[in-house]
This record gives sequence, C-alpha cells and structure tokens, in this order.
Amino acid sequence: MSLLEKFPTGSLLPLLVFAAALSIFLLSPVHQVTDSGYSMMLSESLLHQRSFALDHYAIPRGEPKWFRYYYRNGDIYQLEWVNGRLYYNFPPGASVLSIPFVAIMNAAGISAVRADGAYDPVGEETIEKILAALLMAALVCLFFYQARLVLPDWLSLLVAFGGGLGTQVWSTASRNLWSETWGIFLLGLVLLMLLGAATERWRLRPILLATLLSWMYIVRPTFAVHIIGITIYILLYYRAALLRFAITGAVWLAAFMTFSWHYYGHLLPSYFRAGRLQFDFFGTALAANLFSPARGLLIYVPIVFFLGYLLIRYWRHIVYSRLAFLSLAVIAAHMIVISCLVHWWAGHSFGARLSTGLVPWFVLLAILGLQARSRSREEWHRLQSVKPSESVHRLKSVPLIELVAGSALLLLSVVINGLGATSQATWRWNTRPVNIDDHPERNWDWRQPQFLAAFVNPPLPAKIGQVTSNQIDAAGPSSAQFIWYGWSPPENASRWSEDTKATLVFELETIEALQFAMRLHAFVIPLEHPQQRLTIKLNGTVIQTQVFENSLAQEVSFPLPSELLRSRNVMEFELPDAISPQSLHRGEDSRRLGVAVYWIQFKQKASVHLQQSL
Repeated sequence: MSLLEKFPTGSLLPLLVFAAALSIFLLSPVHQVTDSGYSMMLSESLLHQRSFALDHYAIPRGEPKWFRYYYRNGDIYQLEWVNGRLYYNFPPGASVLSIPFVAIMNAAGISAVRADGAYDPVGEETIEKILAALLMAALVCLFFYQARLVLPDWLSLLVAFGGGLGTQVWSTASRNLWSETWGIFLLGLVLLMLLGAATERWRLRPILLATLLSWMYIVRPTFAVHIIGITIYILLYYRAALLRFAITGAVWLAAFMTFSWHYYGHLLPSYFRAGRLQFDFFGTALAANLFSPARGLLIYVPIVFFLGYLLIRYWRHIVYSRLAFLSLAVIAAHMIVISCLVHWWAGHSFGARLSTGLVPWFVLLAILGLQARSRSREEWHRLQSVKPSESVHRLKSVPLIELVAGSALLLLSVVINGLGATSQATWRWNTRPVNIDDHPERNWDWRQPQFLAAFVNPPLPAKIGQVTSNQIDAAGPSSAQFIWYGWSPPENASRWSEDTKATLVFELETIEALQFAMRLHAFVIPLEHPQQRLTIKLNGTVIQTQVFENSLAQEVSFPLPSELLRSRNVMEFELPDAISPQSLHRGEDSRRLGVAVYWIQFKQKASVHLQQSL
C-alpha cells in the first residue's frame, strides 16, 4: 500500500497541521543566521554561475587565517581559502538542496546578493527563515504521518506538535537554515520509511533510502553515525535489499569524493575531516551536553525523561523493539560524537543545538512507547475482566499520574523551546555579559540559564569598577567593569542600550555625594518615534527623569546623594519607549534601542564646586 493510499490527499488534517506549524514558526521573531551565513549566496552561485567557488562576488578578501581546521577568509569564518579560491566552509548539502526555493525567491526579487555583487545579509536571512519554517512545518507533518501508522489521530497530533514545539525543531531548526534543518527533515523521511516497512504498510525502497541517507551526510557529517546504525539495521533485517542499498550509497559517496577532490584537492572537504574530533574534554563535554544549564539536552528537552519512563515501564509491550534498539544506539553514538568536537558547546546558539539531529529518533521512541503503553493498558483490562486483582485501585491511578507527569514535562519543554524562538534575550545571552566562545565555563553557570535570560539578570561582573574623576569611554575597554546588563557591544564611539532596562554598577572607596554626568543621544525618529523617556534609579530609588525629543548628542548631569550611595552601587536606566529599528521598518536591527552613551563620569561634589567657582 502506498503512502498516498494510506493518507488520502483530500484529508484536511495534515494541511491544518502544516498550516498551524508554519504560522508558529514564521511568527516567532528570533532568527539565528550564524554558520549559515553565505549559504544562500552559494545556492545562487550554483544557480546562476554554476560554481561552488564564490570568487566572482564582491566579498571582502581577508588574509587567510588558520582557524581550527581550515584557512578562513579574515574574520569571515563562514568562508575558507582553498588553493587561492574562496568557498563556503560549512557542508554544501543544504545549499544544493535549497536551489529550487532560492530560484523562486530570486524570481520574487529576494536575493542574498546585491546588484553590485556584494553579500546581502537581509536577503540571506529572509530566504533562510522562510525556507526553514517551511521545512520544519513539513517535518511536523511527517511526525504526524509516522505516528498515525500505529496511533489514533488525537495522539498522533500530540506527538507531532510535541516533536515540533517541545524540541530544538522550534528553538533552533526553524530559526534559520542550520545544516541540521535539512538533516532532520531528511531523517524524518527515513524514519517514516522504516516504520512503514516495519508495520508492513509498504515495502522498503533501498535506493531511495540510501539516497536520503547519503544526502544526510552531505548536509552534515555527524549524521554518519545515523547512517552506520541504519546500515547495520538493513544488514540484519532486510538482507534482500542490502545489495541495492549498498551500491546506491557507494555511488553517492564516490560522487561526493570526486566533487571534493575536484574543488578542494582532498577526498573530503575540510569540515568533514575526522581530525575535528578529539577526546581532550570528552567527559566535561558529554556532561555539559546532557545536563548543563546552557547546552544540556535533558534541561532543554525535559520530555525526554518521560520517554525514558515509557520505554522502561512498557518495554515488553513494544511491538517494534528492533527500531527502539536502533534509536537508542544512534542516540548514544550521536552524543559521544558531538562531545568529541573541539567546539562542543556549539558557539552562538540556543540550548542543545548539537543534539538537534536526534529529534526524529525521540519522536519515533515516543510513538513506540505510547503504542506499548496502550497495549499494556488493553492487556491489563483483559486480565481484570477475567480475574480482578486486589491492587486494581492502585493501578487505576497510574494513568492519571502518567498523564500529569507527561503533560507537565511536555509543557515545560514547549515553554523552554518557545523562549528560544521568541525571546531576543535568550539569543543575546551568547554575548552578554561575555562571549560564550571566550568563556565556555558559562555553560555551567546556573545563575542565569540561557532559557531564563529574559527573566533573570546576568551575574555581576567579576570585577566592578571603582569610581575616579576620569571620564569613562563607553566604547573603550575600561567601561567593561561598569557595564552590567542591557547594553550592546561598543560601536561608533558609543554603546547602545538594547532593552527597556540597562544597568551600570560601580564601587566607592569612600561614600560621599557625587555628581554624575554622561554624554548620550536618544533613539528618536521624528513622527515615527518622537520621544524617548528615561528614568534613572540609584540602588532602587528614582533620582532623575528626562524626556528626549530629538536624536542630538547632549550631556546630562545630576547629583548622586550620599544617603543613597553604598560601597557597591547599581544605577538602573528605565527606557519604556525603547523600540527596535526592525519594528519601524528601519532595517533589520532587532535590538530595542533607547540611548547611545559616549562617556560617563563621576565627580566629587567638592571638585564640582571648585570648577564652577573658577
């Protein structure tokens, strides 16, 4: 029986699932264009120039810098130099598979390349965010189809949306075109085929299966462990299909190696080399990838605990235990591999990004576990009808406990991943108060877990600046000891506030009255955003209010009363009118801008009076 025969095209339910998921993904405001930068430019290069090299575009040429495993193009880490030519460093698979969609977007006037041949990050992000949302909405439909093979519709809907909203699908894979985005979409197709073959709804198609698996590898090399696991599974249980499966896979691998040799001079591109793996920090990395407040899988997808419970409690009722064993083996191998990566915390990302590739396996385990639970309940009811047990009342309470626990963990998973998709603060966490790449120890800092960045202030700076009478350049390194939260990195000789609250901290050796001064300009746009209100609190007490009605730079000065000062002080800037240029259609800047500060200064009252008298 074909897939179309099993699920009639006239059914509205899959379309509603797709539309609902797509709406959620498109409306979620956080977008994460980092590693995928220039990937759509590569798609356009293949589409229009028929070349994997990007030499023909007006990309700034930087000095080749050795960076971990390749020569990057200056500070543009997404691009690498190979034999004097410029290439996209990350796997090319996503760019190749995206060509049809990029062609449609180009026809609509949206491009990752400007008219002068320069890179257009706005066009890149637009293409990526729409395509990622479409692919992940389609993946939610695949989850629904897969679940409906063995579960009723209502439970299939729960599995589909649980897999789509309670996991990295929402918080990561739908946010931009990470390599995992195409990877888990292809994996979703693969697991649908495997479960369909196991249930005997359709025959296994080895050529199609091997093709999908090959492209999973071309999209992201960590999927190699999935391919190995599935290949062993085919060898053990589908030997009649093994020859066609193996030949197809070998052809694709040979084609990929030929491509790599032609363009890179190696059998595999730089990103695919095994030298990127090492065991120096394996124990720390594995523990962090499971339990840390920044990257822990079990912290960011707590519904996994309930899946484990289902498998343990109802294991003997699992119908397709072979697939369950396969899933568990691949999950374990994947966690080992990502914990061997040099950059095991995944840089600027949200939560357990490196385990995004496991989501379809978790969905498969959820389907098998829920089916096993249903069979167990049916068996129990049959036994009770024949020979009632004295423990019947105790056992009747089990479904309620499971419902409450499962619902709570699923809701928590959805909330956590929803915050990653909707709260800009969770994304800014990667660089505030310090860059996660420079300080990977932040992965274990429970004082401000990434998913709570919108609600929990970051810890105080390790060293708080002590007040002197000198001006403090807000864009200079000396300001770092006075900056707490709510500020962007320095730019153009100033530093912007980036939310409705921003905070300075300072220490006093002697508590005495001070005069505070600063030079700033407000984010004000005539007619569109005509004012910016500022309220300043010192240690919780309001000491100054001001309204700015223009964007001219000006100096603001006010006293700091001695009775409000302490040895360690917090000065809070409240900016209720802070707004993003993006929301005003003034560019793609999503920060909620309030004021840009050039310098700050603390003066003793005595020196102020002396200057005035002079």
